[in-house]
Amino acid sequence: MEQRNCLRCKGTGTTFSKGFTYGDKTYPDKTETCTRCKGTAVYQEPNLDTILEQITTSRGAPPGKRKFRAAFPSTLKHWSDREAARAYYVWRLARFHGGKDMTMPMTAETVIGGDPFHKELEAMSDAVAKAYFGTDMAAAQRWGRAFGMI
Repeated sequence: MEQRNCLRCKGTGTTFSKGFTYGDKTYPDKTETCTRCKGTAVYQEPNLDTILEQITTSRGAPPGKRKFRAAFPSTLKHWSDREAARAYYVWRLARFHGGKDMTMPMTAETVIGGDPFHKELEAMSDAVAKAYFGTDMAAAQRWGRAFGMI
């Protein structure tokens, strides 16, 4: 299974902040555990099958099929669990690209910050949008017009 260095700490597991003086107060240099990877320094390759299972449900779907979840499961803690964050990212971007929710997915980008498998998760969200919503271009069409691109 592939692993890659955290993009925030560059694989060190820590981040450094240079000290400074402001007014009469001096703040020293500070080295802290990376808040993105929580000190592990690396990310494991995402399990795409697990992500797909987390963002779909068999409830209300024909036998042997799954349908896209209308809401992200509250049992998955996407702010604190790396794998749940990845599932949230794919779920939210699939809704955005598929036209189900056209507000900018800022939280999705925030919760996976530092994840070096961002491109793979983005590609999965496009594929999920096409499979469950029939398109991955709905957001581009709407926001492209807003920014004068279409």
